[in-house]
Amino acid sequence: MRNANWDAHVPYRELVNFLEESGDEVLDIFAPAIRMPPATMNDADIARSYEGFIRYSEALRQQGVNVIEAPAKRAAEGAVKHSDDNRLMIRLALTCMRLRPDFLVLVAADGDYAPLVWGLREEGIRTKLITDPAACASDLRAAVYSVSNIFNVLGSLGGGPIEAVAQAAGEPEAV
Repeated sequence: MRNANWDAHVPYRELVNFLEESGDEVLDIFAPAIRMPPATMNDADIARSYEGFIRYSEALRQQGVNVIEAPAKRAAEGAVKHSDDNRLMIRLALTCMRLRPDFLVLVAADGDYAPLVWGLREEGIRTKLITDPAACASDLRAAVYSVSNIFNVLGSLGGGPIEAVAQAAGEPEAV
């Protein structure tokens, strides 16, 4: 079974250090953890699904990440549905309204984040986006203050299985 939590290898501590060395003050860091439903309802699959979620969540917490739990469910046709983006956007909006940072640093590519970014911009909060430029939605790119290539950022942290892709990636660009 494939883990839906795509960022299991993102070195969050190193990312925070990178951002702070770049002049950004990191006030908080959030990441969703998707609680996948078991493949079957037998005890072994239920335990495996739960243990995987707990291990992933704890690994994030040990790096100082505030975990946003996103339970998933199986639809009638067997597809898995979850609301991790919605939960993350709500948490980001509430936190930004409370803390009033100058910038939000967002690691995303989904155009669903564009309304959040536009709303924060109306409140005077600019967004720096770290993304895969080839996968980034144009409406999200249009809403942000600046765009950095995720492969360059992660490559500068000295890790991850992205070295081959990083060579083809471009430089960060201002929007």
